[in-house]
Amino acid sequence: MRKILPHVLLLPSVALLLSAVMTWANVGFGDEFLPRWGRSFITSLVVLPLILVSLGALERIVDRTLTSRHWVGRKLVVAMLTALAIESVLALVVTLINNPMDSSFGPAWWMAFSRSLPAGVLIGLFMTFYMKPKMDRMAQAARSARA
Repeated sequence: MRKILPHVLLLPSVALLLSAVMTWANVGFGDEFLPRWGRSFITSLVVLPLILVSLGALERIVDRTLTSRHWVGRKLVVAMLTALAIESVLALVVTLINNPMDSSFGPAWWMAFSRSLPAGVLIGLFMTFYMKPKMDRMAQAARSARA
């Protein structure tokens, strides 16, 4: 249970943090913040796994494309691309929830994206250098146990 708990808590924690920052960027801290954050959080919980599924393919593409680079450099590229992917899609979803589709949409999306990007970069680095290798080892151990 101790080994599984961090993996179970990771996705909701990321969704909670990023949806909070993006909602704050869109509506500020006021009466509207908590209800909109709740909707943004629930939506982020649904959308985030869909984004994360595609990140394994992203890592394979980077590894095949940048074969001459040191493994740390490739992982840094993956971490930055991960942050950009997560932030851009989640900012789009959260902005769709919190703003009308008018001329204010683009600036609201940019505000959500740019303010949450530092947190996204930290999350991308954490996932690339810590969580992904740990999950790969767990998957390998599970495959070995079945064989």
